[in-house]
Amino acid sequence: MASPRIRQQKLPVRFQVWGALARASLIEAVRRRDIYVALILAVVMIGATAVIGTFGVKGLEIFIKDVTMTVINTVTVVLAVLFSARQLHEEIERRTVYPLLARPITRLDLILGKYFGAVSQAWLSLALFALIGWVGLWLFGIVLGPIFLQYVALRAVALAVVCAITMLLSLLMTPGATVTISLLIAIGAATFSEAVVMLHGGAGRIADGALQASYYVLPHLDLFDLSKKVSYGWQPVAAGTLWGLCGYALIYIVTFLGISTAVFNRKAL
Repeated sequence: MASPRIRQQKLPVRFQVWGALARASLIEAVRRRDIYVALILAVVMIGATAVIGTFGVKGLEIFIKDVTMTVINTVTVVLAVLFSARQLHEEIERRTVYPLLARPITRLDLILGKYFGAVSQAWLSLALFALIGWVGLWLFGIVLGPIFLQYVALRAVALAVVCAITMLLSLLMTPGATVTISLLIAIGAATFSEAVVMLHGGAGRIADGALQASYYVLPHLDLFDLSKKVSYGWQPVAAGTLWGLCGYALIYIVTFLGISTAVFNRKAL
Protein backbone atom coordinates (compact mmCIF):
# COMPACT_ATOMS: atom_id res chain seq x y z
CA MET A 1 0.00 0.00 0.00
CA ALA A 2 1.37 3.40 -0.98
CA SER A 3 2.22 5.84 1.77
CA PRO A 4 0.19 9.07 2.16
CA ARG A 5 3.19 11.07 0.94
CA ILE A 6 3.36 9.10 -2.31
CA ARG A 7 -0.37 9.42 -2.84
CA GLN A 8 -0.16 13.19 -2.33
CA GLN A 9 2.54 13.45 -4.98
CA LYS A 10 0.52 11.59 -7.61
CA LEU A 11 -1.81 14.44 -8.58
CA PRO A 12 0.95 17.08 -9.07
CA VAL A 13 2.83 14.54 -11.19
CA ARG A 14 -0.27 14.01 -13.30
CA PHE A 15 -0.58 17.78 -13.78
CA GLN A 16 3.00 17.84 -15.03
CA VAL A 17 2.27 15.03 -17.49
CA TRP A 18 -0.85 16.75 -18.81
CA GLY A 19 1.02 20.04 -19.12
CA ALA A 20 3.88 18.38 -21.01
CA LEU A 21 1.47 16.72 -23.45
CA ALA A 22 -0.40 19.99 -23.94
CA ARG A 23 2.86 21.87 -24.63
CA ALA A 24 3.86 19.19 -27.12
CA SER A 25 0.55 19.69 -28.94
CA LEU A 26 1.13 23.45 -29.09
CA ILE A 27 4.68 22.99 -30.38
CA GLU A 28 3.40 20.57 -33.01
CA ALA A 29 0.76 23.11 -34.05
CA VAL A 30 3.45 25.76 -34.49
CA ARG A 31 5.60 23.39 -36.53
CA ARG A 32 2.62 22.52 -38.71
CA ARG A 33 1.90 26.26 -39.04
CA ASP A 34 -1.64 25.78 -37.75
CA ILE A 35 -1.45 29.02 -35.80
CA TYR A 36 -0.56 30.82 -39.03
CA VAL A 37 -3.97 29.86 -40.39
CA ALA A 38 -5.50 31.94 -37.62
CA LEU A 39 -3.12 34.79 -38.40
CA ILE A 40 -4.02 34.74 -42.09
CA LEU A 41 -7.72 34.76 -41.25
CA ALA A 42 -7.08 37.61 -38.84
CA VAL A 43 -5.39 39.64 -41.60
CA VAL A 44 -8.39 38.99 -43.86
CA MET A 45 -10.67 40.14 -41.05
CA ILE A 46 -8.68 43.37 -40.65
CA GLY A 47 -8.80 43.95 -44.40
CA ALA A 48 -12.57 43.49 -44.50
CA THR A 49 -12.98 45.90 -41.59
CA ALA A 50 -10.80 48.46 -43.35
CA VAL A 51 -12.85 48.19 -46.54
CA ILE A 52 -16.09 48.71 -44.65
CA GLY A 53 -14.53 51.62 -42.77
CA THR A 54 -13.74 53.47 -46.00
CA PHE A 55 -17.49 53.82 -46.64
CA GLY A 56 -18.13 55.12 -43.14
CA VAL A 57 -19.77 53.37 -40.22
CA LYS A 58 -22.29 55.95 -39.08
CA GLY A 59 -25.62 54.23 -38.58
CA LEU A 60 -24.09 50.79 -39.14
CA GLU A 61 -22.64 50.24 -35.67
CA ILE A 62 -24.98 47.40 -34.70
CA PHE A 63 -24.57 45.67 -38.06
CA ILE A 64 -20.77 45.87 -37.96
CA LYS A 65 -20.63 44.61 -34.36
CA ASP A 66 -22.95 41.73 -35.27
CA VAL A 67 -20.79 40.76 -38.26
CA THR A 68 -17.63 40.93 -36.15
CA MET A 69 -19.11 38.67 -33.44
CA THR A 70 -20.35 36.23 -36.08
CA VAL A 71 -16.90 36.02 -37.67
CA ILE A 72 -15.28 35.40 -34.29
CA ASN A 73 -17.85 32.73 -33.40
CA THR A 74 -17.62 30.85 -36.67
CA VAL A 75 -13.86 30.92 -37.26
CA THR A 76 -12.92 29.99 -33.69
CA VAL A 77 -15.35 27.05 -33.66
CA VAL A 78 -13.99 25.75 -36.97
CA LEU A 79 -10.41 26.04 -35.72
CA ALA A 80 -11.28 24.35 -32.40
CA VAL A 81 -12.83 21.41 -34.26
CA LEU A 82 -9.85 21.09 -36.61
CA PHE A 83 -7.38 21.29 -33.73
CA SER A 84 -9.23 18.63 -31.71
CA ALA A 85 -10.15 16.22 -34.50
CA ARG A 86 -6.59 15.15 -35.19
CA GLN A 87 -5.08 15.12 -31.69
CA LEU A 88 -5.56 11.40 -31.05
CA HIS A 89 -6.15 10.23 -34.61
CA GLU A 90 -2.73 11.32 -35.85
CA GLU A 91 -0.95 9.81 -32.84
CA ILE A 92 -2.58 6.47 -33.64
CA GLU A 93 -2.05 6.71 -37.40
CA ARG A 94 1.63 7.64 -37.08
CA ARG A 95 2.07 5.04 -34.32
CA THR A 96 3.65 7.66 -32.07
CA VAL A 97 1.10 6.63 -29.47
CA TYR A 98 3.20 3.56 -28.61
CA PRO A 99 6.29 5.38 -27.27
CA LEU A 100 3.98 7.75 -25.39
CA LEU A 101 2.13 4.94 -23.63
CA ALA A 102 5.40 3.07 -23.05
CA ARG A 103 6.32 5.83 -20.61
CA PRO A 104 4.59 6.13 -17.24
CA ILE A 105 1.62 7.70 -19.04
CA THR A 106 -1.87 6.22 -18.87
CA ARG A 107 -4.48 6.48 -21.58
CA LEU A 108 -6.37 8.91 -19.36
CA ASP A 109 -3.23 11.08 -19.20
CA LEU A 110 -3.03 11.03 -22.99
CA ILE A 111 -6.69 11.99 -23.35
CA LEU A 112 -6.42 14.88 -20.91
CA GLY A 113 -3.05 16.09 -22.20
CA LYS A 114 -4.25 16.16 -25.79
CA TYR A 115 -7.50 17.78 -24.70
CA PHE A 116 -5.71 20.59 -22.85
CA GLY A 117 -3.48 21.07 -25.88
CA ALA A 118 -6.48 21.44 -28.20
CA VAL A 119 -8.22 23.82 -25.78
CA SER A 120 -5.04 25.92 -25.50
CA GLN A 121 -4.90 26.28 -29.27
CA ALA A 122 -8.60 27.16 -29.44
CA TRP A 123 -8.26 29.77 -26.68
CA LEU A 124 -5.20 31.27 -28.33
CA SER A 125 -7.17 31.69 -31.56
CA LEU A 126 -10.11 33.17 -29.65
CA ALA A 127 -7.87 35.69 -27.87
CA LEU A 128 -6.30 36.69 -31.18
CA PHE A 129 -9.60 37.24 -32.97
CA ALA A 130 -11.24 38.95 -29.99
CA LEU A 131 -8.34 41.39 -29.74
CA ILE A 132 -8.38 42.11 -33.46
CA GLY A 133 -12.16 42.55 -33.45
CA TRP A 134 -12.04 44.92 -30.48
CA VAL A 135 -9.19 46.99 -31.94
CA GLY A 136 -10.78 47.08 -35.39
CA LEU A 137 -14.08 48.38 -34.02
CA TRP A 138 -12.31 50.86 -31.72
CA LEU A 139 -10.40 52.34 -34.66
CA PHE A 140 -13.72 53.23 -36.28
CA GLY A 141 -15.14 54.71 -33.11
CA ILE A 142 -17.26 51.73 -32.10
CA VAL A 143 -16.76 50.99 -28.41
CA LEU A 144 -17.69 47.61 -26.93
CA GLY A 145 -19.00 47.60 -23.39
CA PRO A 146 -17.93 45.38 -20.47
CA ILE A 147 -20.24 42.64 -21.70
CA PHE A 148 -17.69 41.94 -24.43
CA LEU A 149 -15.38 40.45 -21.79
CA GLN A 150 -18.20 38.17 -20.67
CA TYR A 151 -18.80 37.25 -24.30
CA VAL A 152 -15.16 36.20 -24.70
CA ALA A 153 -15.21 34.26 -21.43
CA LEU A 154 -18.32 32.28 -22.40
CA ARG A 155 -16.96 31.64 -25.88
CA ALA A 156 -13.87 30.14 -24.22
CA VAL A 157 -16.11 27.86 -22.16
CA ALA A 158 -18.10 26.87 -25.24
CA LEU A 159 -14.91 26.06 -27.15
CA ALA A 160 -13.81 23.80 -24.29
CA VAL A 161 -17.07 21.85 -24.72
CA VAL A 162 -16.58 21.70 -28.49
CA CYS A 163 -13.06 20.28 -28.05
CA ALA A 164 -14.38 17.58 -25.70
CA ILE A 165 -17.13 16.59 -28.16
CA THR A 166 -14.73 16.51 -31.09
CA MET A 167 -12.17 14.36 -29.27
CA LEU A 168 -14.85 11.81 -28.42
CA LEU A 169 -16.09 11.69 -32.01
CA SER A 170 -12.50 11.34 -33.28
CA LEU A 171 -12.31 7.98 -31.47
CA LEU A 172 -15.53 6.78 -33.08
CA MET A 173 -15.38 8.18 -36.63
CA THR A 174 -13.06 9.03 -39.48
CA PRO A 175 -11.46 12.52 -39.42
CA GLY A 176 -13.79 13.81 -42.12
CA ALA A 177 -16.91 12.57 -40.35
CA THR A 178 -15.61 13.89 -37.03
CA VAL A 179 -15.18 17.41 -38.41
CA THR A 180 -18.57 17.37 -40.15
CA ILE A 181 -20.59 16.11 -37.19
CA SER A 182 -18.75 18.34 -34.72
CA LEU A 183 -19.41 21.43 -36.81
CA LEU A 184 -23.07 20.49 -37.17
CA ILE A 185 -23.37 20.15 -33.39
CA ALA A 186 -21.41 23.33 -32.64
CA ILE A 187 -22.73 25.69 -35.29
CA GLY A 188 -26.22 24.22 -35.65
CA ALA A 189 -26.99 24.07 -31.92
CA ALA A 190 -29.39 27.01 -31.91
CA THR A 191 -31.15 25.89 -35.10
CA PHE A 192 -31.54 22.35 -33.76
CA SER A 193 -33.04 23.60 -30.49
CA GLU A 194 -35.57 25.73 -32.33
CA ALA A 195 -36.44 22.85 -34.67
CA VAL A 196 -37.06 20.48 -31.76
CA VAL A 197 -39.38 22.97 -30.08
CA MET A 198 -41.31 23.47 -33.31
CA LEU A 199 -41.58 19.76 -34.16
CA HIS A 200 -42.34 18.47 -30.67
CA GLY A 201 -45.91 17.32 -30.29
CA GLY A 202 -46.61 16.71 -33.95
CA ALA A 203 -44.13 14.02 -34.94
CA GLY A 204 -45.67 11.01 -33.19
CA ARG A 205 -45.00 9.50 -29.79
CA ILE A 206 -41.74 7.72 -30.67
CA ALA A 207 -40.36 10.61 -32.69
CA ASP A 208 -41.36 13.10 -29.98
CA GLY A 209 -39.58 10.97 -27.38
CA ALA A 210 -36.42 10.86 -29.49
CA LEU A 211 -36.54 14.61 -30.09
CA GLN A 212 -37.08 15.34 -26.42
CA ALA A 213 -34.22 13.02 -25.41
CA SER A 214 -31.85 14.62 -27.91
CA TYR A 215 -32.91 18.07 -26.71
CA TYR A 216 -31.84 17.29 -23.16
CA VAL A 217 -28.78 15.17 -24.01
CA LEU A 218 -27.02 17.41 -26.54
CA PRO A 219 -25.34 20.53 -25.16
CA HIS A 220 -27.03 23.84 -25.91
CA LEU A 221 -24.00 25.79 -27.03
CA ASP A 222 -26.21 28.69 -28.06
CA LEU A 223 -26.61 29.50 -24.36
CA PHE A 224 -22.96 30.60 -24.33
CA ASP A 225 -23.40 33.11 -27.15
CA LEU A 226 -23.71 36.73 -26.00
CA SER A 227 -22.96 38.20 -29.42
CA LYS A 228 -26.40 39.75 -29.87
CA LYS A 229 -26.21 41.34 -26.43
CA VAL A 230 -22.79 42.77 -27.34
CA SER A 231 -24.16 44.11 -30.63
CA TYR A 232 -27.07 45.88 -28.94
CA GLY A 233 -24.99 47.17 -26.03
CA TRP A 234 -26.61 45.27 -23.18
CA GLN A 235 -25.43 45.57 -19.62
CA PRO A 236 -23.23 42.74 -18.25
CA VAL A 237 -24.97 39.49 -17.33
CA ALA A 238 -25.29 38.57 -13.66
CA ALA A 239 -22.32 36.67 -12.23
CA GLY A 240 -24.60 33.88 -11.00
CA THR A 241 -25.72 33.21 -14.56
CA LEU A 242 -22.13 32.95 -15.75
CA TRP A 243 -21.19 30.52 -12.98
CA GLY A 244 -24.29 28.46 -13.73
CA LEU A 245 -23.29 28.18 -17.39
CA CYS A 246 -19.74 27.21 -16.39
CA GLY A 247 -21.14 24.42 -14.22
CA TYR A 248 -23.41 23.30 -17.06
CA ALA A 249 -20.41 23.17 -19.42
CA LEU A 250 -18.25 21.33 -16.89
CA ILE A 251 -20.81 18.53 -16.66
CA TYR A 252 -20.58 17.97 -20.42
CA ILE A 253 -16.79 18.28 -20.51
CA VAL A 254 -16.33 15.68 -17.76
CA THR A 255 -18.93 13.40 -19.37
CA PHE A 256 -17.44 13.53 -22.86
CA LEU A 257 -13.88 13.10 -21.62
CA GLY A 258 -14.99 10.20 -19.40
CA ILE A 259 -16.64 8.46 -22.36
CA SER A 260 -13.56 9.19 -24.48
CA THR A 261 -11.36 7.51 -21.88
CA ALA A 262 -13.65 4.47 -21.73
CA VAL A 263 -13.66 4.18 -25.54
CA PHE A 264 -9.89 4.67 -25.76
CA ASN A 265 -9.27 2.05 -23.08
CA ARG A 266 -11.20 -0.49 -25.15
CA LYS A 267 -9.57 0.54 -28.41
CA ALA A 268 -7.04 -1.90 -29.83
CA LEU A 269 -3.85 -0.07 -30.81
